[in-house]
Amino acid sequence: MAEIKAVQKTDMPEIKATAAIVVTQNEGKILLEKNAKKMMYPAFITKILASIIALEKCSPSDTVVVSQGVVAEMSKWKNSASIGLIEGERISVLDLVYSMMLASANDSMFALGEFICGGKDKFAQMMQEKAKALGAESTVLTDNEGRFTSEQLSNAYDLAIICRYCMTNRIFRTIANTEKYTIAATDKSPERVISNSNLLVNSSYKRYKYDTAIGIKSGYTAKSKACLACSALPPKGKHGEEIMAIVLGAEHTKQMKYVFYDAITLLDFTFDNFEQLSGKKSAAEEIKAEDALFTVSELCDVLKVTRRNSPDAAINSIAVGRQKIKKDCAYFAADDRAAKEAYNNGAAVVITEKPVSGIANIVVTDINAAKERLASHIKTKLGMWSIAVLDSPEQINPLNMICGLLNEKMKTVKSASLENNYDAMLKALLSASKDTGAAVINVSAETRENAERVSTTAGTDIAIIAAAAASKNPNELSKQEMLDRKLGICKGMSEAGAVIMNIDDKRVAGIFSIQQDIITVGVDNHMADYYADSIVIEEDKISFDIVNGDNIHHIELYSDNKHAIYQALITFALGEIMGIPAKQTAVYLEKYRKSPGMSTVKNGNNVTVISDFENTGSDSVAAALKELCNVFIQPEARRIAVFADIAGGGESEESLFRRVGTAINKSTVDITVCYGDTAANIAQTADLKNKSVIILKSEAALTEFLGLNIRPNDAVLFKGSEDSGLADIMTAIT
Repeated sequence: MAEIKAVQKTDMPEIKATAAIVVTQNEGKILLEKNAKKMMYPAFITKILASIIALEKCSPSDTVVVSQGVVAEMSKWKNSASIGLIEGERISVLDLVYSMMLASANDSMFALGEFICGGKDKFAQMMQEKAKALGAESTVLTDNEGRFTSEQLSNAYDLAIICRYCMTNRIFRTIANTEKYTIAATDKSPERVISNSNLLVNSSYKRYKYDTAIGIKSGYTAKSKACLACSALPPKGKHGEEIMAIVLGAEHTKQMKYVFYDAITLLDFTFDNFEQLSGKKSAAEEIKAEDALFTVSELCDVLKVTRRNSPDAAINSIAVGRQKIKKDCAYFAADDRAAKEAYNNGAAVVITEKPVSGIANIVVTDINAAKERLASHIKTKLGMWSIAVLDSPEQINPLNMICGLLNEKMKTVKSASLENNYDAMLKALLSASKDTGAAVINVSAETRENAERVSTTAGTDIAIIAAAAASKNPNELSKQEMLDRKLGICKGMSEAGAVIMNIDDKRVAGIFSIQQDIITVGVDNHMADYYADSIVIEEDKISFDIVNGDNIHHIELYSDNKHAIYQALITFALGEIMGIPAKQTAVYLEKYRKSPGMSTVKNGNNVTVISDFENTGSDSVAAALKELCNVFIQPEARRIAVFADIAGGGESEESLFRRVGTAINKSTVDITVCYGDTAANIAQTADLKNKSVIILKSEAALTEFLGLNIRPNDAVLFKGSEDSGLADIMTAIT
């Protein structure tokens, strides 16, 4: 990140600005430049550096109390951009960063400087040190005495280095791409709504809106004129990768804001000529589909193998095990038969440990190690958040509520397996696409190695520990031992990671020895960062306040389980860490409804299809069977129940299979199908009586059996976990 590298000299398109540069975000290659090292007055540099320092040094939820000194300082800056901070006002670090990035608020910068290091002069020195550390050697942000000055100097080259670094921070990236933001009312001020002054991302100014822009910051002073740092992805129908443009010293007229016009000119020209400007081989660009993760050549580079008998095709997705084969995917095959079947079904390339003739094939020495390497690479390449939810009691399990919140904001993948966390985590990461923003991973702490292995591969950003005890604890560990195992997840996290912890459990004193940020939640403990207060439990609704410092958010949660309060607290804290405004999280929580798990539809052949891929335990099996048996069918029709890997939900396997068998025996099911090794144990353990029981262990066998046996007017239940592959079989058959 400490330098940007020239590729080739190319004529610039005509622009009005004095200086400009265009570079690739990933590698920092210079694609276009005009006076790139000319020293100028950049109007926005302090706000960008102040923002990244605040996000790295503070928690977004930290509360800043505005001092009299900040207000007095602002009075010296006539006509300076501000949000009108008031002495004594309490406001979050996140709100201050948003106001700096979107509205260039100087009072927010001064307040953060005082909060972080004691004042604006020390803050300016910190920014100077940060710029030098990143490699922006020419940038000057202080006067000769090391004090804050409005006479900062830099150039387009240095600014590209700084902005490339900032855009690798997920929260900074989210803020830079925000069109409008609402700062909630504080104890001193009403609600503030701020719009992004970067018109490339502001749809209110359609003349300058650039559909694929993702930030970054605009600025203006009389001395600097208009300045802009912007980043964008290739527009639809054009090839390339994420690029960044810095534009300095552009004029404004009543008719035209030239800084945005120049930026659009540079972005369009670069994407139209990306192959020539970047020096990349045309073959790779031609085969790379817009939604491709990478090419076969790039996949070979990741897996550290040589491409031999595989064409350099685009790869749009990854599949493993029983996952559905999608066209142009890369498939990890266990044997020759699976490899050939996947290739015949449209896989672009198949990954195996032994060569398979007649197909596009990548051979690796260890297929499990290849999965791990690729999963870690995808996570890094896509810049996904990785959120580990550690094996919590079912009553305080925030997994579904968290996934619901994130699904409203970004595409997510999740691992919900209670039995084989590591494999399920790999499948979740390998299922990511270019649109995926987060992986939410369920982690069992039953064995220390499982938690640490998941964390290391997933590169966990946030670990959620909802309780010290675990509902599934066959090793009869003490609560402190279980907590220690859960904290093992932190070993695979960076120092910038965060741990959300319920501190109502009294055994958590040891958590403060870990290096990551610790965010605490509680119901009975008002020392927590986020705690529930004024709780009123009604039928099917719980009302309470989420208190975070001086910020109070009233929540009406539609649940009949008081433990859902913990889920809401954890979800609220997670949202703020990820830069989701508290107001939006509060609105989501009030819309949240616990999924019943079951869905019932009729297809074109009048077959009633019941599916349940969420609930676990024998009680949920009994509920699903009841739903199946309550369906009205014609006398000649049958009821068919298909079971896959049913999780115990805290029950022992022996108890689970026995109780499931009892439920089946009491039902009026005509055919019971047990799919896979785990479900087969139902038939072997549960003493099924007077039933037609079929045990099938392969996807092909189950697909063939159901295709031959499901008839019009039948009712069919599909019951298993999300990771069983049963949902894809159901979709294909019905």
